[in-house]
Formats: sequence, C-alpha cells, structure tokens
Amino acid sequence: MAALTVNDGSAGFATATFDTPNAGGDTIAVGRATVAGGWQLPVVLLVNNTDAATRTVTVGSQAGVVVPATTGRAIIPVLVGQSAIGTPVPVTYSAVTNLTVLAVRLTAPLA
Repeated sequence: MAALTVNDGSAGFATATFDTPNAGGDTIAVGRATVAGGWQLPVVLLVNNTDAATRTVTVGSQAGVVVPATTGRAIIPVLVGQSAIGTPVPVTYSAVTNLTVLAVRLTAPLA
C-alpha cells in the first residue's frame, strides 16, 4: 500500500496529475481544511477508468463505488468519522489495469 498524495484543489484539476493505483491498495488521509467562515471542505478521490470492464473502488468502510467501463469516472468523498482527521484510511480496487486516481482537498472557489 502506498499513501496517495492529497493535492490542493484551489488551482482546479486541469494541471493535476493522476496516479496509478497499487494492486494491493493504497491509503488516503482523512482531513478537512478550515476556510473563511468556518466551513470545512473535504478530501475526495477522483477515479478514472478507461478499461473495458467496470472497477469497484472502496474507501475506508464505505460501500464500494462501481466505476463504469471505458470512460467511467467517479468522485468518492473521504468521509470524516471513519478515522481521526489526518489518519489514513485504506483504498482498495477490484483491479487496477487502466485505472487512475487523484486525491484532492476541495477548496473555496477562486475569487
């Protein structure tokens, strides 16, 4: 298992680089960032599946999310409450062929 790097989403996702997931699974840190007004913004896992078969991605104790085949995409929240903030939770994949992932901390809209 490898720890997925959580990217800052304030610049958008156009320049973000997706990672290749590990067959044995990965981890992602639970966390939220405080912004003006006290709102808490979460971490999400973006998943892109270009394989001919569907993939199921499970984050922590949440139900698995089925990512459609060929051009499938999913946004999976990393829910606080699964573990302490900053503590990694497991991410598992039914298969990793033609699958890419990106961990992102959502941020306030740009001015």
